[in-house]
Amino acid sequence: MFRMLTALLALSASSGAIAAERLYACGDDQIREYAVTGDQARETWRWTAAQATDLPDAYRNRLLAHIDDCKPVDGGKAILVTASTGGTVVIDRATGKVRFRARTPMAHSADLLPGGYAAVALSINPAGDRLELYNVSRNESPLASLPLPSGHGAVWDARRHRLFALSHDLIQAFSFDPKAAAPRLVETARWTLPGRHDGHDLSPTPEGGYVVTTDDGVWRFDPDRGDFAPIPALNPRLRVKAVSVARGAMAWVQAEESWWAHGFTVADRDTSHPRRIETPGMKLYKVRWNP
Repeated sequence: MFRMLTALLALSASSGAIAAERLYACGDDQIREYAVTGDQARETWRWTAAQATDLPDAYRNRLLAHIDDCKPVDGGKAILVTASTGGTVVIDRATGKVRFRARTPMAHSADLLPGGYAAVALSINPAGDRLELYNVSRNESPLASLPLPSGHGAVWDARRHRLFALSHDLIQAFSFDPKAAAPRLVETARWTLPGRHDGHDLSPTPEGGYVVTTDDGVWRFDPDRGDFAPIPALNPRLRVKAVSVARGAMAWVQAEESWWAHGFTVADRDTSHPRRIETPGMKLYKVRWNP
């Protein structure tokens, strides 16, 4: 009996952390929520832009056709969505209703800022290559923008009171005061990406660090020290589109067909015990653990 109990505890230690988490996957015009247990994933929720009757036709049929990020926000009560086809929306998780929308050319990432604001990173496009600021109480009304060549990442860091933005060559930090008469983003620091540059994904870790993907690998980034360290199991590795870290687990997407994949990988926090999860019927782009 003791040996059996020991074995069960060991199994729980290797897979239980993943089972306790929700994970969001996005691609095409879909967002799927999964409950992941071991090497199995059970879909528990889905949102499809084409079926969102509270959106204008342009969003349903075109602007959200290629969703490229699906970030849980507001304590997991909402999903912040960007699409390279030109749309950004905030979706209420409980009802599926849209709280906010904006036309954002080649949007690749966004995050909510204090005071009811949002920052959106726009990638390569005649109307893109910038970081836009919005008040989420006003649809389709950008307040300000800053240059951000090949913008691919935007993460608000509540502990450091900074917005971190990812571009082709850099990670930049911006201060933001929501109480200012005219709120704006002010750059306070910048760091040059390692490897072959071409920043693609920026995501936080529970301990306050970051994971960043570039053209040729995946790196840990410490803003306090300003340094990058390769993650051995994922570096060097080409076309890693997303990495998301939870307290006991990691998940990532590596492109298999041009810019998309047929599924994602989940593993323990140290990248051990990797398991492949297929996403049939969707050209997968990114995955995000619920915070």
